[in-house]
Amino acid sequence: MGDDRVGVEAVRRLRQAGLEPGIETLEAGTSVMDALDLVPRGADVLVIDAASGGHPPGSVYRFALEDLASQRGMSLHETSLPEAFALARLAGAAFGKVVVIGIEPDRVEPGTELSPTLEEKMPAILNAVREEIARMLGMDGWMNG
Repeated sequence: MGDDRVGVEAVRRLRQAGLEPGIETLEAGTSVMDALDLVPRGADVLVIDAASGGHPPGSVYRFALEDLASQRGMSLHETSLPEAFALARLAGAAFGKVVVIGIEPDRVEPGTELSPTLEEKMPAILNAVREEIARMLGMDGWMNG
């Protein structure tokens, strides 16, 4: 669905560029519940997903999972991320810190390519993700070009 794939595309590009040792990536697509089953017990999780918040396309939002529950209308999915994590916890999963990076889409329509707007914004999006990874690792200032 066009820009709804921004999370998958960001993960692929980060993986290609290389990440700090110990960081694992998962492409969940629309299968968040299945992906959460693969997260090691107690691991910190950074979710990258399209999120509609009313700002210009390519805007980057950052939420702790517990704060996202109060943000109605941010998700483009039927099952919200807080609901998916709650269900996973009920099934016995345990997570460390969970942070969500949301990206405002430009186009959500059938297609497999990102919009030109998000392609143009992708370097800034990836930079925001790398900065969050550094915060989560306690390595402020770490950047991998």
